[in-house]
Amino acid sequence: MKQLPLSELSQEELLKKVKTAKTAISALGGLLIILVASTVYLTYLQGFSVFSVLPLAFLPLFILNIANLKKIQAEIASRNP
Repeated sequence: MKQLPLSELSQEELLKKVKTAKTAISALGGLLIILVASTVYLTYLQGFSVFSVLPLAFLPLFILNIANLKKIQAEIASRNP
């Protein structure tokens, strides 16, 4: 499925994308917090392991979602005077 540019989407579609993005960011952020806490705990108990780098692997997804949300919000703001 081809993504349409944000400028071609309707206001309702943009608002739906904002809601979806906020939900995804909240869920991913919560999971990252749990993942970091469990990684610190397991590293303390068992030492460094392969799973210790998992929070770093998911961090770019979190950052990209935040950047995408900001782009959508900027498009909505540009349409509203």
